[in-house]
Amino acid sequence: MNDAVMLVNAVEKEETRIALVSEGRLEDFHIERASRETLVGNIYKGRVENVHPSLQAGFVNIGLSRNAFLHVSEVTRPGEVRPPRRRGGPPRPKRLIQNLLSVGEELLVQVIRDEFGEKGPSVTTEISLPGRFLVLTPLQPLAGISKKILDPAQRNRLRTLVRSFSQEAGGIGLIVRTASAETASDDLRADFEFLIRMWRAVEARARSQAPPALVYEETDLVLRTVRDFFAPAITSVVVDDRAVHDRLGEFFGNIMPSSRDRLRLYEEATPLFHRYGIETQIEQLNQKSVDLPSGGSVVIEPTEAMTAIDVNSGRLVREASPEELAHRTNLEAAREIMRQLRLRDVGGIVVVDFIDMRMERHCRDVERVLREESRRDRSQMVILPMSQFCLIQIARQKIRPSVQAVSHEPCPACGGTGFVKNLESVGLEILRALKSTLDRPDVSVVEARVSSDVALFLKTHMEDLDRLQERHGKRIHIQMVRDLPSNRVEFACYSPAGEKVMDFVR
Repeated sequence: MNDAVMLVNAVEKEETRIALVSEGRLEDFHIERASRETLVGNIYKGRVENVHPSLQAGFVNIGLSRNAFLHVSEVTRPGEVRPPRRRGGPPRPKRLIQNLLSVGEELLVQVIRDEFGEKGPSVTTEISLPGRFLVLTPLQPLAGISKKILDPAQRNRLRTLVRSFSQEAGGIGLIVRTASAETASDDLRADFEFLIRMWRAVEARARSQAPPALVYEETDLVLRTVRDFFAPAITSVVVDDRAVHDRLGEFFGNIMPSSRDRLRLYEEATPLFHRYGIETQIEQLNQKSVDLPSGGSVVIEPTEAMTAIDVNSGRLVREASPEELAHRTNLEAAREIMRQLRLRDVGGIVVVDFIDMRMERHCRDVERVLREESRRDRSQMVILPMSQFCLIQIARQKIRPSVQAVSHEPCPACGGTGFVKNLESVGLEILRALKSTLDRPDVSVVEARVSSDVALFLKTHMEDLDRLQERHGKRIHIQMVRDLPSNRVEFACYSPAGEKVMDFVR
């Protein structure tokens, strides 16, 4: 990434937005609402309430309305080091939740996924405390280096350094983050000492409190994002709120004093994101179709099981042959798709349908671009080779709520499907419902509350309604309700004495 700017929009207290912009192009975006603060990263002292062998999971009371879900794959006992899985070697012994947890047991867990719908949060016993340059893993005595640090000399230097830190702290685990690649030893030590102090405080709180109890709360969005995403390529961090600016100034002073001069307070009348021209790009994150620079497009369709992405050539017709056209469009699309996955935080299985290409080297070019672009993503990702139908499968770890999940809710009319029944279908369903309801001996009057457009449709079928009334000797009232969705019909049924017998909705 070329020289970039980090923009922090925190002037509205209900919402905080952070954008990473490079040469006017939105490269990363984070949003958090005060009404929907995340629990991810928080550490709780909890108590095991249930152990389910059929699910291979336990449920842990951490003081929330729903118990947290703890899968067997997320259970690691203190000091446990799982042997690596080697192809062709003997299988690892099977770990069973009933052998690892017991009801009533107290343990420390960390939230890895927020509550969703009727499901409680997901948690892990693999505690980690992230710093600017290091991640402390206090219950796992391992020393690791980020895979994105490629220089062998740097890796050897950092490995030697963190091993000395680990031994100094009695064998505590440490992982070197990507941001440490060019970091001086003194800055790494300062970060290590800060994390050790934090962990000792967590331990002390855990010893002194009875479960369920919160023993560590992750920092807010601003500090968390600057901690995780600030890089040497970022020339300035621009903040539009003085209180947040001062808090960030303290953070820079303690953790990154050499970069303190990159922090700037924005005080102009024009809103910060409008000043940098990125509001339109943010709004595009809610659109299904994304235009490519040369005229093609990418269509993104989330489904219950996966996300399907289709690549279209559109107006891109300058190439001499269909193969060259497909090759160029697919390369553009590969870069944009990886950017969109990152911006929208699309998780799970992603299937990309590229334009058909016949040449093997063109297929490999697209795969290469996808892998190159994936290095800019903090999420773990697996990219499978392109199939003979030019389909590529991507598995991506989801690390935060998507922009759409934070700022939108399902349409009350269509239930999130994107479709509603047309007037003819609704009108015919009303007629069928009236026929079945008027057959009941205890019903004398049926009242149907409908939208204005459905009421107008039914007026054209008054003869059908009159015949129903004459056949059954009962009355039908159509009541128009202006604000009612067109695909919703509310029925109320009354007895000959005028008492309500039942009501239902179609």
